Amino acid sequence: MWKSKVSFDKHLIDQNLYDTLNYVRKHTQYGKDHIPKTFELKDAKNILATLPLISSYDLATNLSYYTSDEYNSFNSYSTTTGGTGGNPTTIILSNALYGIEWAHVHHIWSSVGYDRKKDTKLTLRGKMLKGEKLVEYNPVYNELVVDVFKVNANNFPQLLEAIKSYDIKYIHGYPSLVKEYTTYFKLHNYIPKLKAILLTSEGVNIEDKKWIADFFGCKVLSFYGQSERALIAADFEANGIYKVYTSYGYPRIVDGELVITSFVNRALPLVNYKIGDGAEIFEDEHCLYLKNLSSRRGKDFIYLTKEKKIASTSLGLHTSIQNEILYYQFHQKEFGKVEIWIVPKITSPISAEEIATTFSHQMKERLKDFDIDIRIVSETKIVKSHRGKLMILVQELKI
Repeated sequence: MWKSKVSFDKHLIDQNLYDTLNYVRKHTQYGKDHIPKTFELKDAKNILATLPLISSYDLATNLSYYTSDEYNSFNSYSTTTGGTGGNPTTIILSNALYGIEWAHVHHIWSSVGYDRKKDTKLTLRGKMLKGEKLVEYNPVYNELVVDVFKVNANNFPQLLEAIKSYDIKYIHGYPSLVKEYTTYFKLHNYIPKLKAILLTSEGVNIEDKKWIADFFGCKVLSFYGQSERALIAADFEANGIYKVYTSYGYPRIVDGELVITSFVNRALPLVNYKIGDGAEIFEDEHCLYLKNLSSRRGKDFIYLTKEKKIASTSLGLHTSIQNEILYYQFHQKEFGKVEIWIVPKITSPISAEEIATTFSHQMKERLKDFDIDIRIVSETKIVKSHRGKLMILVQELKI
């Protein structure tokens, strides 16, 4: 059903916004407190501009205030944002959102001919496989999943065999990993003949997109999205211009920051949500676009050695222990060593020591070759940027 609803048409915004605000007014306490009982469609944008902004901190401290009363464990589920912005926030997603999300993602990927049923893709993301497995086929997504924490120059030939065996034409993954693997491809004198690179999760600049496109001799696609499911916008030409899906959400700029109202997740219908990124918005007769997007994610890396680095987007655990954490932050001063500062939620029924122990165990499974030290700290100790934004990593290495 949603496949036919995917659209860039900016003329959909007023109706979608009107419907969303009315839903929020009827089904959330936030809406009952702030949104007028009646208003006309033509006034929806003006109403939106008067409503309070919402931050991840608001969700972390008072989630039920923003959650729809129509949703429960039967038609929705809770997850975390992963903490790539420094605060792993619990959110609620409707079960129906899965189909909506993939309808938009596959609309983007289909622009380069990708068909999930026909095309097996190679996936380079923060995935761990059991035992000594380097690669594993996942029939649900028709993908060859790589344990990126195990791959090195010595075992890379195993991956090459799998790429050839599955006739891989698309690579889907973090930009930092795709760039890292070009070194291995050159080392083994083999470059796969691809139709496209499908980048995800991390921010990536135009120069890197061009470099990747030139190396593989194919198109590079990236899109802007978030764990909160607030907005999707796609960079079809790898030029830093992101075309906004108005079927999904509506972006505004407030005090230089991207503020989004989502149309797709009725379980947690975010209105005026501060995503933590900067951008500029422009439009033509039919569509909205983002440019000069400065993402909160993917710019930082922790280093095992000068050559081996891991992006911050690979560090989110998405496990239940993150529900007990308000913030966590990585600090690195030496290669192969990281210190993780944790601020437990004051409402957590679990002791700080147990949170630290569980988090440490899970992170050591993820970063097996690193020395990891966990510290429980107060909220005031967490380092912020010069603009007051939370940082996932305080990197003090001289690279």
